[in-house]
Amino acid sequence: MLPLAIETWRMDVYAESPEFVLDHELTEYYGMSDLSPSSFDSLSNRFAVDSELALKYQTTKTQQGISKPDSCDKKCRDEVYCDTQSSTYEDSRVC
Repeated sequence: MLPLAIETWRMDVYAESPEFVLDHELTEYYGMSDLSPSSFDSLSNRFAVDSELALKYQTTKTQQGISKPDSCDKKCRDEVYCDTQSSTYEDSRVC
């Protein structure tokens, strides 16, 4: 039993008529074949070596907010890798 899609929606609360707008669907956004654990593991491994992909994750993580990063060096890629390798916060801290 795997989810078929994961969507991220956003809203501009400062707009004259705020409404939810689809931002992206996860498999399309990151080029994943499906939402299986092995696909997420593969994505984490790609974050570790692909600066642009890791930056894309960091930008999406903050929803392109104030702390939007400009680049993602090795330290940044390592942090993204650790953040996405486990769903347990403590595991990511000791990664």
